[in-house]
Amino acid sequence: SSIQHRVMAETERSSLILATVGGDSRKSFPSLRTILQDGYVLKNEGSTARDHLLANERTYLAWMRTALALIGASLALLKWDGGAHADAIGYIVAVVALAMMAASTDRYFTNMRHLERGEFRPNTRGIIFIVLVVLCAIASAFILHFRDGL
Repeated sequence: SSIQHRVMAETERSSLILATVGGDSRKSFPSLRTILQDGYVLKNEGSTARDHLLANERTYLAWMRTALALIGASLALLKWDGGAHADAIGYIVAVVALAMMAASTDRYFTNMRHLERGEFRPNTRGIIFIVLVVLCAIASAFILHFRDGL
């Protein structure tokens, strides 16, 4: 009886992630809510998991590791008694880290949806966004540094 209920629950869960795309019924990457509530297991057909899905996860974790390092640098700048400039630069670095976390999380889930459909879209908007954030951070740091000297 307990086993039958589990099987029925699993069947209901897997039917939640079926989507109709172009008349074909095939799996698509579920929403974050479905993942958190029910979990999600992808079929490992050939080298798909190793080559693409896990590479996506490794890239995401590398971005998160970089963002955490920036947060550590931000905290060090804020703790250091370097005056208002160090505090301002510390906050700028923290904003860059938070932007990096948000962008990388969005990109991870976008990539998962596309990989599940057998597609790939280059991340042109994300790259432009990160470059603009970093350029703004560098410009802000230079402005703060040279403002008093000029």
